[in-house]
Amino acid sequence: MIPTSRLGRAGRLLGSALGPVSGVATLGRLKGGAHKLGQTLALVADSMPADVRERLGGLFGAAEPRPWDEVKGALDALPAGLLAEVEPAPFAAASMGQVHRGRLDDGRVVAIKLLYPGVAAALRADLDNLETVAVPARLVGGGAQMLAGLRNALLAELDLRVEAAHGAAMAEALRPWPRLHVAAPIYATQDVLVAELIVGPTLHNVLRPVGPGPADPQGLAEDLVAAVLGPVFSAAKVNADAHPGNLIVTETGLGVIDLAAVATVPDVPTLEAALNRALAGHREGVLEGLGVHAGALEKDLQGLLGPLGPGPWDFGHDTLLEQLGELKRKKPLALRHLPFATERLPLIRAVMGLHHALRRLGVPFALGEHLRRVRARAHGATG
Repeated sequence: MIPTSRLGRAGRLLGSALGPVSGVATLGRLKGGAHKLGQTLALVADSMPADVRERLGGLFGAAEPRPWDEVKGALDALPAGLLAEVEPAPFAAASMGQVHRGRLDDGRVVAIKLLYPGVAAALRADLDNLETVAVPARLVGGGAQMLAGLRNALLAELDLRVEAAHGAAMAEALRPWPRLHVAAPIYATQDVLVAELIVGPTLHNVLRPVGPGPADPQGLAEDLVAAVLGPVFSAAKVNADAHPGNLIVTETGLGVIDLAAVATVPDVPTLEAALNRALAGHREGVLEGLGVHAGALEKDLQGLLGPLGPGPWDFGHDTLLEQLGELKRKKPLALRHLPFATERLPLIRAVMGLHHALRRLGVPFALGEHLRRVRARAHGATG
């Protein structure tokens, strides 16, 4: 677990540095490490002041794109005749690149992701300065591990051929859940990824307070759990960036996009054994199995396992982030040095995104019981 009150402090200082006028527009201009840090902070923004919540929440929506003339050169590396048309105006922009709508020679409509020119050098400089930007994050228990893991994950995103391979792997991992759809890769170079276009609003733009909320919150919650945690059990994979900005609400379920941060989950049997205890209503030893070395804080942190227990959990009145804040006030030194297993970092990031989305759904949901069904389907599909 990540002591979110200290992430809240980081968010307040970041918001203060940006000034009261800059708002989402300024945050949207951040690229690479700073943008990803802001997205991580946004997952725990419910514990932050209202103005910081608003600005950080905007990072799930968009970043500021580059002019067409600056990015179109990357298309020269594609095979002649692959693309019949590319729209110069991007329909999405993020921390590492922007996405244009295009059409293949055979008529299929596709999404074309282009890395920003010079993003590699800019990213490395950004990461070198990240500790200065996020000084409070170093005070978080395991904060140094988080920043190191973030560095490694971001550097891996500099080659879109890796993301294409991740996309193919995740499409296979999510096969047991027909309501989930991955943007299938079609062709990739280091700087260009051509993939299937999934049409629909992002989950961020559907969930309150940005959107009106889904018509079927229970069904959406089930799809969310399968999208985020299903691959852990079907293929020992997790998409660390499975936040509301990277999930598309379609007419038939959820679309999964932006798969640069897919990672292998080691030692899934130990993880499952810990979950079995939690699903049965036991809490002792569960945190250790999940990768959180709670030590003397185990009793204090066991309450955070509530959503995994028997019966529904009322995410509309969820106070887990607030409980962490209260624990920080009571035991600041112990919480500051709370470590977690580095190899669990991608999974922890994914669970943070899931918790953020379920809180925004705001309905009672039997997370533990549905997680049991997700695991059964995953194992049934893989033998």
